[in-house]
Amino acid sequence: MNIREKIIKSLNTLSEDALEGVLEYIRFIQEPEEVEPTEEELKAITEGEKAYAKGEYVRWRDVKTDAV
Repeated sequence: MNIREKIIKSLNTLSEDALEGVLEYIRFIQEPEEVEPTEEELKAITEGEKAYAKGEYVRWRDVKTDAV
């Protein structure tokens, strides 16, 4: 079964509310909204880039594993 078939099969099990959320997400990824970051967000991005360059980060798989 290919990915398209898996998605369609999964969609058939969702409630109407869940399907509305899926449709919103599909529209978002097809035409993402352009958003300008605020000054605070730009500062956080800069700080994050500096921390990453120093090796100060946690891998997503480690966070995901710890949360389970």
